[in-house]
Amino acid sequence: MKKLLAVILAVALFGVVSYAQELKIGYVDIEKVFNQYSGTKTAKEKLKKDVEREQKALEQEKDAIKKELDELDKKSSIMDKKQLSTKKEELQKKAEQLQAKTLDVQQKLLTKEKELTSNIIDEIRAIIAKIGKEKKYDYIFEKTMLLYGGEDITYLVIKAINEQ
Repeated sequence: MKKLLAVILAVALFGVVSYAQELKIGYVDIEKVFNQYSGTKTAKEKLKKDVEREQKALEQEKDAIKKELDELDKKSSIMDKKQLSTKKEELQKKAEQLQAKTLDVQQKLLTKEKELTSNIIDEIRAIIAKIGKEKKYDYIFEKTMLLYGGEDITYLVIKAINEQ
């Protein structure tokens, strides 16, 4: 009985070892691909321009409110209290609206950045899948998920994604 069990165990282990030797495993440093992808640089530049444009518009509104406040301070001595109070309330509302608009713009820009990043990651994954099929890889892991082994195909992914 022990001999039969030993033979079965040996056959099973041999099968597992021979199957493992046939696996083709690769890994990719997605962060490196992301940073070296020309599409990432283009997206970052576009986002930077959008941020600068929005900041400029918000800064202009802020300056306009500040200018009105300065003018109000100059005229406060000749204005009656009710007029002064009304004008201060108007400026306070404008400042609050500007603050709300600033938060809204920041949220929109963050959403846009996440969207761009997500699209780029999807492109990278598609290229990885394509390379996996073409080069007949059984598994391709992200570098941070793999402790040992496999072939680094990061350079292939960078080359392929920048050529598309």
